[in-house]
Amino acid sequence: MFSVLSGLAMVVLAVVPGIKAKDRMWALIAGALYIGYGIYVAKQTSGTFVFPVWIFIIPFGVVIYLIVTLAKRYGAKEGE
Repeated sequence: MFSVLSGLAMVVLAVVPGIKAKDRMWALIAGALYIGYGIYVAKQTSGTFVFPVWIFIIPFGVVIYLIVTLAKRYGAKEGE
């Protein structure tokens, strides 16, 4: 569930105006991968699952990076 929510958050942030095309592309790719991984895991009916630590760290890093990028971009426009 956390993986799908993280993916959705990245996709939403990727469509926010003011983000560079490269950052937008990587956020969309990462968001799609997280959503796909979450759906894959949700469909499993048996077995033991171990979630790598990066599944919890990367989404926060991406969201923080995109927010900082937007803040710098809009901060620079206000100072002009």
